[in-house]
Amino acid sequence: MMRCPFSSLGTAQAVVFAVLFGSLSAQPVLTSADLPQGGTTYARANAAPPFFAGDLGASGEDLTWDFSDILLTTDAETEYFSMGAASITTQFIFSSADHFTAFEIPDLGIENPLPISGATTYLRFGGDAYEVIGLGITTDIFDLPVIYDDEEELLPLPLTYGASLEGTSAFTLNLPELLYYQTAQSSVVEVDAWGTLLLPGGSYECLRVTRTYAAQDSVNVPAAELGFSLPREGTVYEWYAPGEGMPVLSVQEIIGIPAVWQFKPGEDVSDIPNAADTEAAFQVTPNPAALGGYVKLSCAEDGLRVFEVQDAAGQCVFKGEIEVHQGQALLPAATWTAGAYTVSTPGQQSVRFILE
Repeated sequence: MMRCPFSSLGTAQAVVFAVLFGSLSAQPVLTSADLPQGGTTYARANAAPPFFAGDLGASGEDLTWDFSDILLTTDAETEYFSMGAASITTQFIFSSADHFTAFEIPDLGIENPLPISGATTYLRFGGDAYEVIGLGITTDIFDLPVIYDDEEELLPLPLTYGASLEGTSAFTLNLPELLYYQTAQSSVVEVDAWGTLLLPGGSYECLRVTRTYAAQDSVNVPAAELGFSLPREGTVYEWYAPGEGMPVLSVQEIIGIPAVWQFKPGEDVSDIPNAADTEAAFQVTPNPAALGGYVKLSCAEDGLRVFEVQDAAGQCVFKGEIEVHQGQALLPAATWTAGAYTVSTPGQQSVRFILE
C-alpha cells in the first residue's frame, strides 16, 4: 500500500515542515529593492473598468483577487531615470533623490502662461518611507525646480502587512505676474491586505496598499485675471509584488467609483483581449463624462435606436429612441447625478460610464 510521504512525521517534525514550506505562501515583505529603480522601464497597461470589481476595500490575510478577465484599452511604458541622467544643477538641488520619472501635468481648464514641455517628480528611499521630495518643470525658456515644503510619504519601508503611515505634503510654485500654484494634502497609507492577485498576464503574491487623500489646490493666473481653489479627495488601491517595481495593479476611485485601472500585462500584450474589439457597437466619449448636459455616444451605424440607461442601483433613468447622426447620439443627462451608469441598446453589449 502506498503511504503518504509525510505520514510518518511526528507532531514536532510536522510543525517544522509546515513552517519551512508553508512560509512559501505567506505574506511577502518588500524593501526598497522591490520598488521602482532608476534606469528601469516598466510596462503597464490601462484597462477598461470591469462591470463587477467586487469589494476592493476588503482587507485581511491570504485573500485572492481575480481580475484575470479585465480588458486592455492601451498599453504604455513608464521609465524611471537614475539621478546621473539629470542635469548637474538638478543633481545638486535634489541631491538626496534616488531617481526621477516623468508625469503629466493635470489639465486645470486654463491656458497655461508658460510653454511647458515636460514635468518630472523626484523620489527618495528614506529611512522609513518612500518619498516624493520635489518636482521639475521644463519650459521652452528655463527649467524650474520645485522643492516640497512638506515632503510626501508614499509608502512605509519596509512594506509589510499592517504597516501604515499618516502625513501631509505641500509645495508652492510662485512665478510673479505669471502663475501661482499651491497645493496642500493629507493622506493615510495602509498596507491592509496580502494574498494572490490574478491578472491576464499571470498571478502574483502581493501586498495591497490603500491610500486615501484629501487635498486643496489654489491657482492664480494674473494675466488671465483668474484665480480659484479646487478641493480633491479620493482613494487609490495598489498591489505590490516582490521585484516588480511599480504596482502590478493600481485602481483609482473617482467619486467613489473604481474608474482608472492600470496593470502589468505580462510578456505578450497581444494575448490579452482588447476592449476595443469586445465592446458594443457604441462608446461613451469622453468617459468619465461631465455633469449637467448631454452624454455623447459614438456609434458605428446611423439610424433611430432605442437606448436605456440605468444608474449604479439598477434604476432606469432613461429609455427612449434617439437618432444616431453621423456616428453620434446624445443622451439627455442634465438631471442625472454624479456616479456610475450603464447604457444599453437591444442586441448590443452594454457600456459602463461615469458622470463627474
